[in-house]
Amino acid sequence: MGENDGERMITLYTPATGLPDLEAKIAYGLARVGIEAFGIKNVLVKNEGGFYSVVINGDMHELNRSFNLIIRRLLSSEFIPANTPGISGRSATRVVVGEGESFALDHYQNIEITLKNTPSENLCRHNLQSIGNIIGFASSTSYHKKRNGINVSIQRVPRRPTNPKKLCKTCGLVSLLGEWYATFFFNIADREVVVVPILKDEATGTKLQEIFSLQHFLRKEWIRQEIPQTLIPMVTLSKIPSASDILKGFDLFIAVLSRPQGYHVDGLYLIEIDKYLNFLADNPFNIAIIDIMLIRKAFNALQELNDAIYFKKKEAMLKFPRIYVQETSTSNWVNLLYPETTKYLLKEVAMINEEVIKNRAVRSIARTLGYFVWNKDYQNYSFADGLRSAKTHREVRQIFEKLLREAKLRYDQEINKEGGSPPHLPHPDDIEEINRLMQRDQRLFEEVKTTLYLLAFSWESYKTIKIE
Repeated sequence: MGENDGERMITLYTPATGLPDLEAKIAYGLARVGIEAFGIKNVLVKNEGGFYSVVINGDMHELNRSFNLIIRRLLSSEFIPANTPGISGRSATRVVVGEGESFALDHYQNIEITLKNTPSENLCRHNLQSIGNIIGFASSTSYHKKRNGINVSIQRVPRRPTNPKKLCKTCGLVSLLGEWYATFFFNIADREVVVVPILKDEATGTKLQEIFSLQHFLRKEWIRQEIPQTLIPMVTLSKIPSASDILKGFDLFIAVLSRPQGYHVDGLYLIEIDKYLNFLADNPFNIAIIDIMLIRKAFNALQELNDAIYFKKKEAMLKFPRIYVQETSTSNWVNLLYPETTKYLLKEVAMINEEVIKNRAVRSIARTLGYFVWNKDYQNYSFADGLRSAKTHREVRQIFEKLLREAKLRYDQEINKEGGSPPHLPHPDDIEEINRLMQRDQRLFEEVKTTLYLLAFSWESYKTIKIE
């Protein structure tokens, strides 16, 4: 910040309504006005814990002038309000700048934090002209966890109950600017999804401009099939290739809206996204694997991957490969995990030492296990499934004995067949090494089991594991 060194610094405060999405939208709206008035280098937004401060290097008179110019240019018709999720019908007419109306941002220069609102006052506690139902600005005002509670309208059409609140018109206009500047919305089947980046610390005008470019990209997305709501965060981020750099330092507030008769809120989520960003940024194949599951409607596999990535659930990580192969394969093609995704799960989720992953004996046995996953003629998941559920080294040894007998049988059948595909037969030293590793301690036993299992369902087992 420094282009206007001769000007005094302005600090504006959001009204501390207690609604995270509304506070963020107001902060971004104020920042947008500051950027248009004084440039991106002269604006800084800070999370103050429950509200935001927006620091602007400029003067208040010019800021107010720019605000009125912007809202007259953008909000003098119903087009933007009517195309904002959560706003429709008469609500859109209330968030329009009328002829001769003028607004000021001066009241954002003070912050008055009270424990609660009185029933008659605006949520923002600004004693100004009010607008009504604000679901488009703060989705949580119309969200109820109790889904079986309904109100019956005059026409006797069942509706979920709502909790309408009032907001001053200035906050409505500022929030609308923020929503179209630095939040995302797109469609999933017949539902509209609003994603608000929630700043954890502070962001410059330059960072907000980057988010602005993201929301333009995401707005073009329309995921036509229905997907479970818990998967929306991961799917959303997978659609933004550059999200890992731009959205670091933010959480996401996600609202899922539907409108069979007017808008109501189906779900709200406030989540940390660092684990998702790390997964998506690690390699492009991790994004590709999500696309494959969406195309094939492999939602059970996608749910297990989500639980493995976000909650670090080992059981989910072990279920995922098997379900992924089943849900994404076709009658004549077995689809396996990308090696890069497998490596990420092993290293970042299971926290397995790379020495185990690269161990010659482990990779040799995994290649044999994988043969009975990808080979349609001899497909047999019982070896991998048995290994996953084995509790003792004795159980594992018995599985290996059955595996090797079956592999030798198929090897003899395929080795002399024209175009045959014989399995890899592990060297006796590989079996001895595996036994030694798995008997050393329980931690290593589990690491070897997990590595063998995931590699078996990876493309690495498809004739490509190099035995070094």
